[in-house]
Amino acid sequence: MRRHSVSGEPQNEELQRTKPAVFSVSAGFAAELRCSADRLRLRATLKPPALVSIVLTAACGLLPGPGRAATEDLRQAVSAHHLEFIPEGDGPFPTLVAIPGCSGIAFEDDSEETTHPGLTTDDRIFRRHYREISSRLRNAGYAVLLIHVHHAEGLETACGGEIGAERIAEYIDEAVSWARSLPYVDARRVHVIGWSMGGGGALAWLHGARGEASSVRSVVAVYPVCRGRETLTSQLPLLLLLGGADDITPPSSCGHLLGTSAGGPKITVEVYPGARHGFDVTDAPPALSIGNGMTVGYQKEAADAAWGRILSFLTGHQ
Repeated sequence: MRRHSVSGEPQNEELQRTKPAVFSVSAGFAAELRCSADRLRLRATLKPPALVSIVLTAACGLLPGPGRAATEDLRQAVSAHHLEFIPEGDGPFPTLVAIPGCSGIAFEDDSEETTHPGLTTDDRIFRRHYREISSRLRNAGYAVLLIHVHHAEGLETACGGEIGAERIAEYIDEAVSWARSLPYVDARRVHVIGWSMGGGGALAWLHGARGEASSVRSVVAVYPVCRGRETLTSQLPLLLLLGGADDITPPSSCGHLLGTSAGGPKITVEVYPGARHGFDVTDAPPALSIGNGMTVGYQKEAADAAWGRILSFLTGHQ
């Protein structure tokens, strides 16, 4: 994976990494697994049946992922598996540590992205989105470190629950620490943003008050996985951006986070009526079924409102 220069163009220097392993049971099998804390969804039929229990176990993260980075090697994993989006100018810049959703980050080679056999239509749409939104944030004056947790764990996608929220929280903790050491980063103005699975990891990172020790100014979670996060002990400002018609991470699954007592986290919530999961993904159609009653879709009104809210929230917490 190559890092991005100030202009956002890839540098010539290649970062050496192990080729991501593909979890494959047998040639010809194509399975996509969706797993959450409370249920497991099998999106495709696996044959022979004897393999199902093995695949389901791996999908829920009970088996170690191929190429999984050891905890003590997280700094090296973060520095080797990320994309940098740096504004023009001298800096230092306010900076976002960004964590994508379960689909991962698009290949730099478009032909590889479109022909990769393990990617579905919705995977490709979301993977492009995280690069595009990072570029927009760079153009708005923010340095962005887009962390490819998937590749660090030896995976291309992780929509089967292969990477748990707590594991993502470990990456965020290390990425924040590393970011603050970089010369173009304003160490006093570091923020965290995550989408879907990455948003769930950001919430897990907030749980346990990691944020205060890292001097992070705020956290943004866009249609995050809220299940399993019963409390937030951090005092950091948190912005939740939710789709009112989201049937993957519905707003109701985040409701318990809002019942905090005085002195708890400072949570701002925006719910966009009629907006689906991925409402800010400009390449997505208005509604795309991904199976098992789950739908993703772009809604311009929600996307525009969310973008403006992100920028005003970050500006308000500098």
